[in-house]
Amino acid sequence: MERLAATEYGQDGATRVKAWRDMLERNRQQPENIRVDRANTFVNDHIHYTGDRDTWGAEDYWTTPLEALGKGRGDCEDYALTKYVSLLLMGVPVQKLRLVYVRARLGSQTISHMVLSYFKTPTDDPLILDNLIDRIFPATERPDLYPVFSFNHEGLWIGSERGSSGDPSARLSRWRDVLQRMRREGIDPSITRISARSSMSWKYPKTRPLLKKVAKSRSSSKLGAKRQAHSKTKKIASKRVASAKKRIKAAKSRPLSRRIARR
Repeated sequence: MERLAATEYGQDGATRVKAWRDMLERNRQQPENIRVDRANTFVNDHIHYTGDRDTWGAEDYWTTPLEALGKGRGDCEDYALTKYVSLLLMGVPVQKLRLVYVRARLGSQTISHMVLSYFKTPTDDPLILDNLIDRIFPATERPDLYPVFSFNHEGLWIGSERGSSGDPSARLSRWRDVLQRMRREGIDPSITRISARSSMSWKYPKTRPLLKKVAKSRSSSKLGAKRQAHSKTKKIASKRVASAKKRIKAAKSRPLSRRIARR
């Protein structure tokens, strides 16, 4: 990888890639919050913000970490993607990470922007790793950002949906392309499958009170069904008793001679 960086981007590019690989190795065994902080700081320090048109001559080009660090330049997608891959290579589970496309408010302007979100647990407020602000803040402290959609290796979420909307590589051509280029460069982080219980949402996470409420409503519906069945059985029994009483009363009202003859 370092040789490829040196060939494509010169010695400065190879130096940045080597520093990145060293950072990954040094912090791989650190607590997860330290890994998140180190990845955010390293990428913000080693990539200088430049638009895709000036860097690559294209309108919207998503780079691999090797390309971004090799050039030492990139835009918001390149910062977010490099942080995402860095944390995966340091062992942070994919379930805790999402690349988030947002609308960012800058003064009187609103721009398209991308950040990386990190969920410590599925019900926690995610932390936002951004290139506009070096410090990491919880999402609730970033009212300037409005999430449009988010994705990772395993899912694509629209707005505040709790469930995945399908395979991101099938719906996002730039994501598919950058994954293919990463594999050709030797970057292929191992990914674990995401389960339904691990689905996380930025604005509306699945909380325990919600689960309790669902369980309570289910138990209430079961109790209601039992009560209805018991009431129905009771009505049938009442009708049968009433019918039997009528028959006994009718038999007693017959003349004694008819009753003897009937016996």
